[in-house]
Amino acid sequence: MKILVADRISPAGVENLREQEDFEVVEAYGSSPEEILGLAVDAAAIIVRSETKVTAEVLAAAKNLKVVGRAGVGVDNIDVEAATEAGVIVMNTPSGNTIATAELTFTHMLCGTRPVVRGACGMREGKWERKELKGAELRGKTLAVLGLGRIGAEVAKRAKAFEMEVIAYDPYLTEARAKELEVEKVEADDAFARADYLTVHMPKTEETRGMVDEAAFAKMKDGVRVFNCARGGIIKESALAEALRSGKVAAAGLDVYETEPLPEDHEFRSIENLNLTPHLGASTKEAQDSVGV
Repeated sequence: MKILVADRISPAGVENLREQEDFEVVEAYGSSPEEILGLAVDAAAIIVRSETKVTAEVLAAAKNLKVVGRAGVGVDNIDVEAATEAGVIVMNTPSGNTIATAELTFTHMLCGTRPVVRGACGMREGKWERKELKGAELRGKTLAVLGLGRIGAEVAKRAKAFEMEVIAYDPYLTEARAKELEVEKVEADDAFARADYLTVHMPKTEETRGMVDEAAFAKMKDGVRVFNCARGGIIKESALAEALRSGKVAAAGLDVYETEPLPEDHEFRSIENLNLTPHLGASTKEAQDSVGV
C-alpha cells in the first residue's frame, strides 16, 4: 500500500508509517503539482500539510486512493467535494496545533499592544526610542473572538487570565459553552462594535470569506486592534490596509494571507503598524509532533 507523504511532517510520524510492514512510504516534499499528480496515481493515501493542493485532477488520477490526511486543521487545500464524490475520506488533526496557534495569537496581540517589534529593530539600528514607543495594556479591554472552537476557546482562556472582557461570535456556540468559558455570546455586528481587540478563529467558507470587510471596519471603534491566525481571506486585505492607514485600526497582526507566500510587492509589507509572520501557527516542535503522529 503506497502512502504519499507530500508535505514534511514529524519524522516520528513518518517512522511510524515505515514500521507498518504493508506500507510503502514515499516522501515527496517540495514536489510540483505535476509531480504530485504523477506520484498520486497509485497511492492509497496522501498526507499533506498546507502546501500541497489535492485538487479534483489529483483525485481523478488517483484511482487507488482511499484517504487524504491533513496534518493540521484547515482543509481548504483539499477539494473535499471532489473527494466525497470519489469516495475518498478526508481527515484532519484538529487538536494538534491548538495550543501553538493560540499562543501565537497572543504573541501577536501583545506585540500589537506594546511596540516590541519596532523597539527591537530600532535597538539593532542603534536607536533608543523610549519616549516614542508608547503602548497600551490588555487589562480591562474587550476582546471579540470570531469563532469559539478549540483555538478560539484557548485564546479566550488566556485573555481572561489577562483580565480582559471576552465576547464571542460563533453561530454554533451554545449558551452553556459560553458560560463555561466565561464569555458573552454576541452577534457579529455587536462583536465589531464593542471590540477593543478582535481576533479571527473561524474556518474559511463561503459564509466567512471576506467577513471582515469595509462595512465591518466601519462598525468598529477608532483604534481597534485586529488579528488573524486562522485563514487568509476572512479579513478582506484591501479593507484592512485602508483601515490601518487611516488610523481606524491602531495595529494588526497577521499569520495568514489570501495568497501564500505573501507576494514581495504586497502593500502589507510597507505598513508600519502591521506585524506579519509567515504562517507560523503550527510551527512548534510540540505541534509538529502532535499533527504528524
